[in-house]
This record gives sequence, structure tokens and C-alpha cells, in this order.
Amino acid sequence: MIDKNYQKAYGKPVKCPPAAPICADCGSPKHPCPQGVIFNCCTGAGLSPVVIGTVIGLSLDTPVSLVCAALDTTCLCKPMVKVRFNCVVSNFFQAKSGGTSLTFQLKKSCDNGQEVVCGTWTMTRPMLLGVSSSDNETFGFTFCDGSPCPGCCTYFVELISAESIGARISIQAPTIKLVATDTCTDRKSDYFRDVLSCAGGECGHPCPQGVIFNCCTGAGIQPASICPALPRSLVCVPIDTTCLCKPLVVLDFSAVITGTGLNAQFLILTFQVKKICDNGQEIDCGSWSAAKFSPVDITLSDSFRFTFCDCSPCPACCTYAVELVSCNVAGFAPAGAEGNFSISAPTASVLAVDTCPQ
Repeated sequence: MIDKNYQKAYGKPVKCPPAAPICADCGSPKHPCPQGVIFNCCTGAGLSPVVIGTVIGLSLDTPVSLVCAALDTTCLCKPMVKVRFNCVVSNFFQAKSGGTSLTFQLKKSCDNGQEVVCGTWTMTRPMLLGVSSSDNETFGFTFCDGSPCPGCCTYFVELISAESIGARISIQAPTIKLVATDTCTDRKSDYFRDVLSCAGGECGHPCPQGVIFNCCTGAGIQPASICPALPRSLVCVPIDTTCLCKPLVVLDFSAVITGTGLNAQFLILTFQVKKICDNGQEIDCGSWSAAKFSPVDITLSDSFRFTFCDCSPCPACCTYAVELVSCNVAGFAPAGAEGNFSISAPTASVLAVDTCPQ
């Protein structure tokens, strides 16, 4: 759903002032040069339908590898790596099932060295006891690796825990996407000409492509029995596209929403994207809603994500912010019942590419 203010602002083509082919001060602290990007992605085979178990708390003795992808950042000065994982989880609940909880883990190994755990993410799916059903649910997470050294790193996603009461699950199309950008601030406008030799080197290190990228993870919202004062800023990320001729900006947002004690209620949260360019007027870019339902008094944890494409901005220094703007609970909870919710790891990333023809 696109906000009316956004339609008003972008209902007609925006006439951007002509930009110089190369900014005179490109590379200065005020206007960063387009960053070099290395990109890779891979889709794994997934997990065939399997019965998790017949008792509560059954965990996997050996992690199940779902997907991995390698990224060679040797030709970058100071890389920042964004990792994005998505998959489809299919559940079939037997009549005795109370739901399923799956825990995923991200690890990395650089230059064939020691494996490092980057983080874990959990997906829980509730089920009303005594009722058989099935569902397909997307699950994913985003991780920003802000301090790796240049080198060849492999990122792995594994299923390390699966807990249920006799549910049959499968994991389809596990996909990992890796984007590495160069965050060095001392690059000159002829940077890409300087690193062309990387592509023809003995090791075959890829040359970076020119884009501008930034990402940030906010603090989120701690468990609250009532909605906080709204609107509530979750995360914001700036990006300077001054040195691009005609930028196309893509914003990706992801977070984990957890609800406890909802007791057959829907938790409906609405998120909004806003931007401010060159300290000007705030513009509403659009809103997205997440509806979470828990049939019984258990914990529901799930990821929520969306992508927004800003197709007609002028070159400028802009800040994109994601806010929680409304919070509603509706359903048939017993009198006096009061649940709570939290939002963790709200992460926003913005990537800008120049759409001017070369």
C-alpha cells in the first residue's frame, strides 16, 4: 500500500538537475565515490519431508547443511558483507502436534581457516492441539558482517535444532545472497581503472562493480505488554548518491517479530518507510503490515521483511527510516488476557546503482 503523500511526491516524473559526469570532489568525506561490489548467490537442495519426532524437545544431533556460497573480496580495501537467507518451510501437523520450532545458524570460514559462528535465528510455528493442518511459510534473515578482512570467505547456513511433537516438515529453496562493498573512504574517481588488473590476475579475483551501499541494524523493541508510544523508529540508514547521475535505490528491511500469550488473537503491526534528503522535507514512501496469529498461549516467533524500490530520486544525501506506526490486537482472547510482543534485529540496507547509460 503506497502512501498518498508518496503518490503526490512521485505521481509525475521528477526533473533532476543535470549532473556532471564525474563529481569534482568525488571521494571527499562529503561525497563518497561509488563503492565496489562483489556479489554471489546460491540455492541449495533443501530438506526432504521428514518427521521431526514424537516427543517434545527433540533436537538434531548433527547440523543439517542447507546452503553455502563463497565470496572473494581480495580486491576490496575494507569490505562490508551483507548476507541474506530465505527459504520456504512446509509443515504438516498431526492431530497431536503442538507446533514446530526450527533454529538456523550462519557460519563462515575465510581462507580455509577456522569456522566462525555469526548468529542463530529461530522460527516457531504454533498449532492448535487436536487439529491436523498444513502450511507453507517463508523464513529468512539478514546479517551484516562489518569487519571481515579481504579474502575468500564461505558462508554456511545450517539447521541446528528442530523441536516438535510428530510434525512432518520440509525446507525448500534455501537461498543465500552475498553482497560485499568497499567501505574505504580514500578511493579516487579513477578507482575502477586502478583495479582492472584484478580480473586478469593469477588468482582470478573479480573486479568490483560500481554501486553505493550501506546497512544498519537497530535496537528493536523489547518485550512489551502494550504498544509503545508511536510512531517508534526501528532503524535508519543514510546513503549519499551525489556522485551518481541517475540513482536507483533499493531498500531491504527485515526483522523478527515475537508474540507471547496472544491467546487466539491477531497481532497486527504496520511499518512505514520515510526518507529525508539534504535535510529537506520528510517524505512518506509507503507502509507494510504484518499479521501474526497464535491459536493458544504459546510463543510465536517469525521473520518479516519487505523491499522498497525508489525509482526516481535525484542525486542527494538521503536518510531512509523504518518506523512502527500502528499496533493492534484483535481476536477472541479470554477476559483479562494480555499478551506481549517484541521486535528484534530490525535491519535495513540500501543499495544505489547508477541507471545512466554509459
